[in-house]
Amino acid sequence: MTPRLQLPRYGAQVSLDRASERRADTAWIETRLADERARFLLLGDLKPCLAPSADRTTVRLRWFTRQELDALAIPLATAMFLGSDEAAERFAVALTPDAMAAEPLRAALTPLVDVRSLAAQGSMSEAELALAGQARSLAAWHAIARCCGRCGAATSPRDAGWRLVCTACGQEFYPRCDPAVIMLVTDGERCLLGHETRFPDRFYSVLAGFVEPGDDIEHAVRREVMEETGVKIGAVRYLASQPWPFPHALMIGCWAEALSTQITLDPAELEDAFWASREEVRAMLEGRDPFGRTLPGRQSMAHTLLIAFLERTL
Repeated sequence: MTPRLQLPRYGAQVSLDRASERRADTAWIETRLADERARFLLLGDLKPCLAPSADRTTVRLRWFTRQELDALAIPLATAMFLGSDEAAERFAVALTPDAMAAEPLRAALTPLVDVRSLAAQGSMSEAELALAGQARSLAAWHAIARCCGRCGAATSPRDAGWRLVCTACGQEFYPRCDPAVIMLVTDGERCLLGHETRFPDRFYSVLAGFVEPGDDIEHAVRREVMEETGVKIGAVRYLASQPWPFPHALMIGCWAEALSTQITLDPAELEDAFWASREEVRAMLEGRDPFGRTLPGRQSMAHTLLIAFLERTL
């Protein structure tokens, strides 16, 4: 039996019941917002407010009560419903820059930490990290969809933040989720690694790219690899997926069979690419590569694919 891939952080199953069938029930949402058991996650600049442990070795999301939000003069008109657990309904509130600058709210928000940093540090549980990613993705969508793409008028939230409606023409908008393929390309004993122009010095990863209109997953994999490296791809197999809240992507992890090995770089996409043996990959992951090259950390789908390559579980 092929071992099951260990999913990366952000990919943990969200522990809340999203109750999507209740979002459009305005009376139900308003009742839950007013319930003293309701809890609220505050986001400043898309960063969640945290509650560190006494020794600061671990951290949890900081949940505010309705009374605390009232005392801080935080309106709930744009509160986003995340879901329910056994204790309460949970919401997220994305704060405006003006609200963040006001006292005493500024002191109450400390500390704010980016979700990517939280994953890299490994100081938060996977369930809470996934929840933070859900809130961040939803808030990021709200931030870029404040105006109607059809007529330019302002949009207004509906369904507890899961739908936006144009106040002029009535056009409806729903949260974005941009599909992207991320693939471990292998000729059997080696895998293809690339260094993008935006990467830090000597940082490499597996190849990735967005799924375009008209693409299926297999075609997207073959197209992206050919465009970036000139390598021809045969069989493609889906392995696992991972929500990636930067801002709202869905990473579709795949294995791809290389039918050719000659590399022809697209300099607009990659500065370098090479075929790495398993020993080279292991050295890069363990920080002992003689050239100082590094690979993605445990929070990423790329890391999961590379481990699967090392362990021959692809």
